[in-house]
Amino acid sequence: MNRFAQLAILLLSTATTTDALAPSTRTVAGRRNFFGVVASSVAGAAAVAIGTPDEANAAPLKVGPASPFTGDYDDPNHPGCLRQVKVVGAPLKGDGTRSPYPYVEVVGYDGKEGAKVCSDSDRPTRDDLWRVSGRIKSNTEATIDFSAKGGPTNLAATWDGSGIVFPDGNKWTKSQLPTNSRRPKDMSTLKSA
Repeated sequence: MNRFAQLAILLLSTATTTDALAPSTRTVAGRRNFFGVVASSVAGAAAVAIGTPDEANAAPLKVGPASPFTGDYDDPNHPGCLRQVKVVGAPLKGDGTRSPYPYVEVVGYDGKEGAKVCSDSDRPTRDDLWRVSGRIKSNTEATIDFSAKGGPTNLAATWDGSGIVFPDGNKWTKSQLPTNSRRPKDMSTLKSA
């Protein structure tokens, strides 16, 4: 049953179960009762109309540190190299709404000149970093666009409780400790003149 049908039934049932709409000799009390019934009907209809969207029954998607995806990772295909994942809320659209699906941002480094192995002495510069992004579909599923690195546009990524698993079997294991030594030395955003 759609929301408008629910609203009509609610209004009709309220009007037929009370004498608020019947003429009364007590005009002041009758008007108060009438407006009280109308106001409660409108409030009830609003609750029915906005209280049953499909997304309201879904678990809210987590962003920031609350998301299981957010964190630093170890990639077995690039040992010791930077893999950082952040989940952020979707940006506002022109009409003031936003998508219910947060963005996932991945920043990484694959080693000097394709070495595929990184060490503490081999820290990247900001220009060495690559960035890809995607969408969180649930608290355990995401799609990431790796086309900027020559990969697929909608690669499935699944959180398995300890890391992110990709369809090819590669698993990025979440690091329990920060991996600051994998980041560029200068990560400041402001410089004094």
